[in-house]
This record gives sequence, structure tokens and C-alpha cells, in this order.
Amino acid sequence: MLLYYVEEKAPETTHPELIGYHMLPLNQFFGSMMCSEIDGKACRDYVKGREAGRVGRRAVKAATAGRELETLQAALNFAYDEKKLLYPIKVKKPKKSPARVRWLTDMEVARLLRAALGFVPTYCDVATRRHMGWRRPHAPQYHVARFILIGLYTGTRHDAILNLRWSRNDDGGWFDLAHGVMYRRGEGEAETNKRRPPVPIGEDLMLHLPRWRRRTQNGPVQYRGELIAKMKTGFNNARDRAGLGRDVVPHVLRHTCATWLLMEGESIWDVAGWLGTTEKVIRDTYGHHSTEHLKGLKRRFRGRKLGETENGKGQP
Repeated sequence: MLLYYVEEKAPETTHPELIGYHMLPLNQFFGSMMCSEIDGKACRDYVKGREAGRVGRRAVKAATAGRELETLQAALNFAYDEKKLLYPIKVKKPKKSPARVRWLTDMEVARLLRAALGFVPTYCDVATRRHMGWRRPHAPQYHVARFILIGLYTGTRHDAILNLRWSRNDDGGWFDLAHGVMYRRGEGEAETNKRRPPVPIGEDLMLHLPRWRRRTQNGPVQYRGELIAKMKTGFNNARDRAGLGRDVVPHVLRHTCATWLLMEGESIWDVAGWLGTTEKVIRDTYGHHSTEHLKGLKRRFRGRKLGETENGKGQP
């Protein structure tokens, strides 16, 4: 069943290499079982074995084992749809821990951008801990700074940013500067569960794009004339020079975009449309930053004191 999924379905997915990574520990643990033997206990034993390092090459967290079990579930579902199984089999996944969404403050974004451009702080104010002086001992990494700004202003996912180009193409998104629209998906790319709808280019980002267009050939996030496959080394270097923790990864830019929009009072509907996701995801992940549902109360208390009735007299 695992081999059938790898051969027939994996090549059509967005990240077939990720499925390959998952298959190694899955096959080690489940490979000698019949599909009917996959039950709750077997799944729990798999998670324990992955956490203890008995399954796979190294110990991993329960969340990683859970994602591997999701691949197992996808393989079972595919086998059932292809009539290789008589009945569907449900995989028992570990309970997900509460999401901790890391987002950046405006000061952290400023430090990250300066670090990407080669600057490091020389001294800071003791009282406020704000960096006051900067020097530039490192060569600027303009492609990293552009990646940060695009992610911050649009909330676009890592891979989609790296594939952005200046003209219409089949393999990735592109900027239509004439009409002020950013297309996140190439014309030849199929839509997936991680939707990539087009969005209007914000004014702040539009200020940079014509200059970037003159200085790059293929797309904004290119290094030495070529688009890069993964934003890792450059971003990590900028993060470390900025003094930010390892929890700051490229996906944090998407979290920051969503959080800032909600803090500015934008509706959950609009933020979901901007990021290309569902209202439920925005509400469940970032909803604690939104006060949209309290706007009616704000209007009701305008010009009134707590305890007053409409005739101006308080209750006894």
C-alpha cells in the first residue's frame, strides 16, 4: 500500500520529496503489518517509538510523528479510493498542542531588515534596549531583504515568494505592475489546498517594485542572477545578526502580516481573502488579535457611562 502510494500518487503532489522522507520511518514500523492491523495502539506505539528514537534515524517530536501519520492516512485513503482496500481505515493521530504563533513587532522587523542589508548594532540605549548605532561589516543580501518585504506585505507562503517572476509564466506567480496585481500561482500550476489567489499590490510594496524590476532579470528574489530554491542560509544569517531567536523562520512573516492586519481592525473575512485561506483558520489561529466582534459594543457605549440607562438615570 505504501509503495503503491509512492508510485501512483506522490509524483503528482506538491512536495513528493517530503512523502519520501515520511515513508522511511513509516515503512520501518508499519511495513510488516497488514493494513487491517493499523489501529489506535499501533499509531500510539509509532509516536512513542519516534519520540524515543527507536523508529527512524533520530528522535523527533510528537508533532513530526503526527505529520508522518497524516501521510499514512493519505496513503490509506488513496488505496481505498483505488479499490485496493475493502473498507476505509482511520489513523489515530496524536493530539495537537495549542498553536503558538510567533509574529514580529515593528522593531524586530526593522532589525531583521537592517541585518539582511549587512548592518549590525554597535550600541543600544540601556533604558529602552533600543539599538541606537549601526555599522555595516557584512555584504548586503538584497534578495533576503526583498523576500522579507514581500512576505510581510502580502503574507504569501515561502515557496510562492521564491517562484515570483516579473512576467507571466507557467511555473510560478508574477507581478503585473501595469495593473497593480500580484499573481501567486503560475498559469500552468494546479490549485491545491493551500490556495494562492491573486491580490492587489499594496502601496508600500509598489514603491519598491519598479526599482527591483530594474535591478533583477528573472524575479525579485534572485541571487547572482538565478532564482533560489529555498530561503534558508541567507534568512538565518540575517536572523542571527538581528539577535532574534530560532523560532523566527520565514513562515513568521505570514503570521506577522495576518496579525498586523487584525490589529489594525481589518475583518477576518478580508484577512482570509488576502492570505488565501479560510475564515476558520484565521479565527482559530489569529482570532485573539481581532477586536472586530467588539465594534458594536464600542458604538453602544459612545457618550454613555457604565450603569446609565437610556434616560440618563442609573439603576438603584
